[in-house]
Amino acid sequence: MVELDGNRSVVITGRCAIEQYSETEMRVRCGRLTVRIGGDRLELRTLDEAELSIAGVIAEVGFLTGEG
Repeated sequence: MVELDGNRSVVITGRCAIEQYSETEMRVRCGRLTVRIGGDRLELRTLDEAELSIAGVIAEVGFLTGEG
């Protein structure tokens, strides 16, 4: 599950792993789905077995399936 708190944070629930990490883009792999978060001053706040949270100025959230 992906939950947005306005444009200030994103919380992803479930077993996920960070694929890409920068202040402007993060990619989080959750099984066969990748969640792409774009913005400014992005930083990882929480990463444990059940939850991952990213804070900053969130400009976009997209989903990539790995196909084509």
